[in-house]
Amino acid sequence: MHEPGRRLSTGATKRIAVVSLHFSPGHVSHLMAYGKLLASMELAVCYLLDRKYLDFADFSSIAPTVSAAAYRADPDGMEFDTAIFYNAAMANAGVARQMRARGITVLYVFHEPVPVSMRLKEGWQEILKLIAARFCSIAMLRECSAVLVPSGYARALYEHHFARYNSNVHTFPLLFEDEYNNGESDLKPRGRPYFSFLGLALKAHDFEGFCAFAKYAIRTGSSIQFAIATRSDMSAILARDPELARYAAQGRILIQHGKMLSNEEMNSFCARSFCVWNIYTCSTQSGALVRAFMTGTPVMAARMGSFPEFVEPGMNGELVECRCRLQTALQTAEKIRANLPVYVAGARATFRKTFLYSANRGRLAEIFAETREDRLPCV
Repeated sequence: MHEPGRRLSTGATKRIAVVSLHFSPGHVSHLMAYGKLLASMELAVCYLLDRKYLDFADFSSIAPTVSAAAYRADPDGMEFDTAIFYNAAMANAGVARQMRARGITVLYVFHEPVPVSMRLKEGWQEILKLIAARFCSIAMLRECSAVLVPSGYARALYEHHFARYNSNVHTFPLLFEDEYNNGESDLKPRGRPYFSFLGLALKAHDFEGFCAFAKYAIRTGSSIQFAIATRSDMSAILARDPELARYAAQGRILIQHGKMLSNEEMNSFCARSFCVWNIYTCSTQSGALVRAFMTGTPVMAARMGSFPEFVEPGMNGELVECRCRLQTALQTAEKIRANLPVYVAGARATFRKTFLYSANRGRLAEIFAETREDRLPCV
């Protein structure tokens, strides 16, 4: 980690900081991919991150890394022309305002430009988080020169609900580096017994629907094995659902819950899956989808949100209706399992074409070119 007090300088024509002031383990892969993309464009890159990131992953192997606290103590210790803020944080707008006063161009990656009204079925704690994130994002939109959203669906939502705060918006996909590149020889159907749920156990991800599907499949005699990998604590769910707990005890449903999983652990779950659950009820993007495609794993996704933009039926996954009949979901899962080599190849091809950082150099260069450093947001 760079120590404050020594200026980071370079002869490169453009110097860029990748900024995340709120720790979110689900964004680690994306942040690393941004660093590698910018470096591949021959730009001088540095990271400005919440300190928790520094204990979670080795960002310094990609670019010089400074904690947010160190930057605030010595903003002159880092030299950069542009800052890309990655996720919502209480401190974003204040730090961005200070950067703009120093002549730094600010971009903001806005992952979920959804109104809170679309997520009212979540528990009150999640709703409070969403309300806070909304206000943080609105404040940030007023301070940035350009906004990046991850899909066409997200852009439509943004233009309807947020464009009045900043009209300079660009569509730019979630980025990943190829963390599974060394496992290319393992991208074969063997060793993929699981139909998996990966990510937070939220109503927006229809976690209850996944559990209902898994129990239905087991009851009907399907040989599919199921897996759940989530940092959400499932203790209360297992306590009130004896059938789910019984299947977990019998080994029919592998459950890893209640702790943060490293990228390596999440990749391992993906690589051992023949399909990943994406039958969400609300989503503008899905990191689980991108990680699945990276490991050659097809998805079963809802015909809503951004999924129709990325899921090609018969090629890298299948689309079904939200809360489709359990019988339909099982038939679709069996179809994927029976034709897995085709889906594995398709998932990898989609990842390389759409989400691999190196495939997006040209688009990011266009966004930089279109973003004038003196551009003010629409207020």
